[in-house]
Amino acid sequence: MGQRVNAMAPPNAEEPHDETTSAAQDEDARLFYERLEQVGQLVNVEANTDVSALPAHVTHVRYPDGTVKRIRFTASPYRQA
Repeated sequence: MGQRVNAMAPPNAEEPHDETTSAAQDEDARLFYERLEQVGQLVNVEANTDVSALPAHVTHVRYPDGTVKRIRFTASPYRQA
């Protein structure tokens, strides 16, 4: 059996903080959210919005405080044993 390679570090992994890396990541995130908005997958909502009532193509919501959350993600694509 082959070894499984983890291409991404876990979200809580400690990495050295580098301002250029952080700025690049911020720019990548901005571009990602901008693209989601362009295709209609990211919409602005109010704090009391029922996200389950949004159209199926909406995958992310942005709250008034600027927080962006992914919605309709319920399980891992990998089957649990």
